[in-house]
Amino acid sequence: MLLATGAAYAQGAAPGATPATRPQPAASGSQAGIGGPPVGQPQMQQLQQRRQQMQQDASQQQLQQQPGGGQPGRVSQPQPLVGPGSQPGQAGETAGGSAPAPGGQGTVGEPSGSSTPQAPVGGRVQYGGNVPTPTGAARTVAQAPATLSLPEAIKLGIDNNLTTLLAAERANQARALRQQVRSFILPNLSGMAYQQNRTLNLAALGLTSGSDQSSMGNGGTGGMGGGTGGGGAATPGIPSFVGPFNTFDARLYFSQALLDIASLRQLKSSTAAVQVAELGTLLAREQVATFVALAYLNAQRGSLDVRAARADLALAEALRRLAQQQRDAGVANGIDVVRAATRASQQRLRVVQAEAAFAQDRLDLERAIGLPQGSATQLVDTLGLRPELVPTVAEALPAAQSARVEARLAEQTIAQRALDRRSRAAARIPVIAAAADYGASASTPWQNEHATRTYGVTLSVPVFDGGYIRGRENQARSQERQAELELGNTRGQVEQDVRNALLAWNLALEQVRSADEQLDLAGRELALATQRFRAGVADNLEVLQAQAGLANARALRVQALAQYGGARLNYAAATGAAQQFTL
Repeated sequence: MLLATGAAYAQGAAPGATPATRPQPAASGSQAGIGGPPVGQPQMQQLQQRRQQMQQDASQQQLQQQPGGGQPGRVSQPQPLVGPGSQPGQAGETAGGSAPAPGGQGTVGEPSGSSTPQAPVGGRVQYGGNVPTPTGAARTVAQAPATLSLPEAIKLGIDNNLTTLLAAERANQARALRQQVRSFILPNLSGMAYQQNRTLNLAALGLTSGSDQSSMGNGGTGGMGGGTGGGGAATPGIPSFVGPFNTFDARLYFSQALLDIASLRQLKSSTAAVQVAELGTLLAREQVATFVALAYLNAQRGSLDVRAARADLALAEALRRLAQQQRDAGVANGIDVVRAATRASQQRLRVVQAEAAFAQDRLDLERAIGLPQGSATQLVDTLGLRPELVPTVAEALPAAQSARVEARLAEQTIAQRALDRRSRAAARIPVIAAAADYGASASTPWQNEHATRTYGVTLSVPVFDGGYIRGRENQARSQERQAELELGNTRGQVEQDVRNALLAWNLALEQVRSADEQLDLAGRELALATQRFRAGVADNLEVLQAQAGLANARALRVQALAQYGGARLNYAAATGAAQQFTL
């Protein structure tokens, strides 16, 4: 960059005062001779250092961003909890297959001929595909509440979860960056004072006395005088070495940009970046609401699993006692008692597995929202079938396109990167700035003191930079095109999310109805088999088969209700309403 300093500045001092030198910044690179640097040069160097530091900070921030996340704050949306190809009998399967419970698979072994499909215990409702990784709470509440509803859990998660807190800090960081950019177009005032003792070699500056000149000329061909590379003209009466002497200076420096188009456009770009960061905060709230609701849903599903397992254990104990009574009455034999006792033992294991899975689900929920680990908080919202109609695609899609934060975030990112490209291109425009300084110059603070000043206007014109500005402009243009591609992908993803969520919702609704029907039929089958066993018409093999069918029907109903709640949550996330989700 070529610096052209205009002649419209004046330098003055009180009569009899001598100009004093000022120490330059360590990285200034300017000469520290008598008279000091041109007006405004220290201030311009300071602003340039600020710009370089800001660019380094921005580069480090980009390197720290997670790959695959798109623009800052961008996350992939959750996929449907239940795929369109799932069958009603597979209600317990997650997107990645059935999840094993602690201690084993937890599947109750069924006698041959069972009329109800097997259902695993402790399988958790999960999202499939590329989804944001749930994070824990960065803060923990001092005292756990006695009861906790789903809206209260979502609020606690938003207030305490690491994801939302980091997003808020990123927005603060963007505002701080905008404040730094604004400093380039606002007045800058600084002060500096120094006291120094120095010596000067005037011969090195070309000022030599007559005796020194003659001595150098008599030194033969090795001397410095007499040729084109000599030490300068002789100046009688001036010594070649001066000092030591004291120098004191205390002054204020002022600078103000009069015309800086690049900084003005950069300020607009940083303002747009603040809006992007604020949208990222909104997206983080939706993201936290989604996986907090999922953790709450899994915890309540675990609670229903425990209830069902305990009911199955109570039934197994009752049938074991019935088999013992029938044997005592001479109607049944020992194998019937052993079968019933085996079934009761299996159900006790199932209760232990269900309780362990429920405890793990509660820990996950407490970790996500910031409750003390192991708290006795009661979850009040339960899983159930809601009397509501499933919306159509035509009804849901327009609302989702306008409500999803991702689309708004992508649009704002395009606008911000366009402004950034324009600000980089404006670096070719000359910059005009005013600068001045005023202060006291003396040998010491109380000796030979005089007031001195400098004021003027600087014109900075970029002439040739080796293609640096063009390279930065092309980089910004590429980033703008990337944001446009991201917007097209986001809009398509929103539509796919809505359609998948509606498919999963309709399927989950049929699963619940089928599970209710199977539960009713399994109960009737057990009642008939028990009557036949009491009458001595058959052994208890039919009873155990019917009991296993009833146990699996209960487990399938719990899983169907969990999948139904998960499908509704998936739809809420797909339409940008996860924070308003209720069971």
